[in-house]
Amino acid sequence: HVEESVMINAPPAAIHVWVNDLGHWSDWAQWNQADLAPHNQLSTPSAGPGATLTWSGGGDESSGEVRITKSDPTLGVWFENRTRGGEPSRARLSYVPRPGVTEVIWRDEGELPPIVGGLFLDLFQTRLGKHMAAGLQRLKELVELNGKVDPRVVPNPEGP
Repeated sequence: HVEESVMINAPPAAIHVWVNDLGHWSDWAQWNQADLAPHNQLSTPSAGPGATLTWSGGGDESSGEVRITKSDPTLGVWFENRTRGGEPSRARLSYVPRPGVTEVIWRDEGELPPIVGGLFLDLFQTRLGKHMAAGLQRLKELVELNGKVDPRVVPNPEGP
């Protein structure tokens, strides 16, 4: 079980635009792209329950899949993560309204194989927690920068 959270100065609906569409996840949720350089393949549609993001890449030929299982614009997005050969983890990005902000909580739960889990559990949880915290910070920056703007049309900060 790994959990991280961030406060975002936006309502849940503005956050949901970025979280519910897997086409936006490469902007905020994926592992360090400079290291992994993932190649993504999106399902059609790329948003809502059933949407799937399949990725592959990295020096060790990592691969995996994210699939949205449930989505609610006021509560959050539930999804499964699966890496090549592994069991899926269950994850959720929850929206919790607070005075003037929305707390976004990213939870990931799953089981590691007995030997790997026994030897590397702390390392794995620490690494995943750092990844999730960095992703939530990027999500915060994107949502707050773009406000209610459709993220597919990110404004050019240098003007037209």
